[in-house]
Amino acid sequence: MLRQGLLLAAIVALASAQTFSFGHCPTTHTMENFDLNSYIGDWYELYKFPASFETGEKCIVANYSLTPENHIRVKNTGIDPKSGNRSIAFGDAFQSDLNSPAKLKIRFAANTPYGNYWVLKTDYTSYTLIYSCTDILGISHLEFAWILSRQRSLPQAKIDELFNVFKGFRIDTGHFIKCDQTGC
Repeated sequence: MLRQGLLLAAIVALASAQTFSFGHCPTTHTMENFDLNSYIGDWYELYKFPASFETGEKCIVANYSLTPENHIRVKNTGIDPKSGNRSIAFGDAFQSDLNSPAKLKIRFAANTPYGNYWVLKTDYTSYTLIYSCTDILGISHLEFAWILSRQRSLPQAKIDELFNVFKGFRIDTGHFIKCDQTGC
């Protein structure tokens, strides 16, 4: 009984800081013929699922660059709107299976496990849709999602189109929150 209580407490804690839902992860597929070289560069965060590691910042931009070891150096920057202080987080990503080149693995701290970073769709020049989902004991799942752009905004018609891609995978777009890219 104590073990079940601890498990329930852990699940509740995860749910309060992340996007947590019951049931298995939705079935998705990533882009075929993904070209990593066209993907590198700056991407601005327009929409995201809430995550404990991204709280309250604005003007978030992710920069991806290739390393000599065929990994991707990730540099995420943002601004705390209250203090004006800039934050920076460095990560490491790589293509774990070249047969599924849009399924990347990513982490932001050494000696921690890599998480999923799946490119569901991108045109390389204006938008990318990122998704990650982890099944938890077969009864629930923890998911992250982002809409990133090469510019700080996209027309609403394009945003609606991108939300529909997520909906097509049965991903609940009601979890998305808009990111502040003003006054950057």
